[in-house]
Formats: sequence, structure tokens, C-alpha cells
Amino acid sequence: MLSLAGCAPQPKVTVSPAFNPAPEDNIVYVLPFTQSLVPEDFSETVFDEFVDNLNKKRSRTDVKWYYILKEELKDIDPAWLARQVYISGELWGYVENSGCCSTEIRAKARLNLFEMEQQEPTLEMQFPIEVFFEHDRSTLLEEKQKLAKRLAGEMADAITEIFARRKSP
Repeated sequence: MLSLAGCAPQPKVTVSPAFNPAPEDNIVYVLPFTQSLVPEDFSETVFDEFVDNLNKKRSRTDVKWYYILKEELKDIDPAWLARQVYISGELWGYVENSGCCSTEIRAKARLNLFEMEQQEPTLEMQFPIEVFFEHDRSTLLEEKQKLAKRLAGEMADAITEIFARRKSP
């Protein structure tokens, strides 16, 4: 099966000099991702797989649980949220370029990690992702799901690595 990531752009990470996440009770909250012009099935898969992957890998870290905040941001008490470590995310730039025999899918994602009492994120990660496939080897639906799961995995691995560095031996 021809499915290429090729020379795909690498994630970009920006870390504040003050970065030192210390979650209360070792719980990290995850806000539902915002998205702009991204198919719902793609964005739902990315978010669900991201949180599932984080929780599967939490034994590598000192995080006890990644907890989804189901309320909308506007409905969460800002004073409470300011005392938490939480992750927000955004999906955008989703493009499907199809020709007679092949399709290219591209998307972008951003994760922001906010620490207690910080107004701005102390960690920002950007993930450009793409795939190219031939129609006689795969389908759009299959490749879209694979790409969503790959993106979720890359994002969860990056966050897990950040928290794994904090775990004491």
C-alpha cells in the first residue's frame, strides 16, 4: 500500500523559561479541542484518541489522570481553572486534494499547556501532518482515520514525554 508521509514537516515546540508543570493531585485537565473547517469525524477521532493515548501512557509519568473538562470554556469558573494544569487544543487547515488516482490530506494541530496561575501557555506545540495515497490502494475514509489516529498519537507522545521528564526515578 502506498501511503507516504515523506518529508513531512516536524512538530514545532515553544517552551516558556518558567515551564514547570506541577498539577494539583497529579491531574491534568483537557479542554475539548476547537476546530475550524475540519470534518467532525476527523476532529472527534483526534480528540478521543489523544485523551485515550495520554491515559494509556500515564504510567510513564507522575500524572494520575488526564481528565476531560466537558463544559465549554465560558462555563468554567476562571478562578478554579487558573489553579489547574490544563491542555487546550486546536485543529485547522484540513485540506483534501484529490485527483483521478490519488489524494493528499493535510491538517494542522496546536496544543497549549497552561500551568497554575499562568495567563499564557507555558508550552505550545504545533503539529503539521499529511498523507498521500493512491485510490487503488486505500480509501479516503481509511486514510482520514489513520491520519487522525497518527496525529493523536504524535500529540500524546509529545505530552507524555514532557511529563515523563518530571517523574522521579
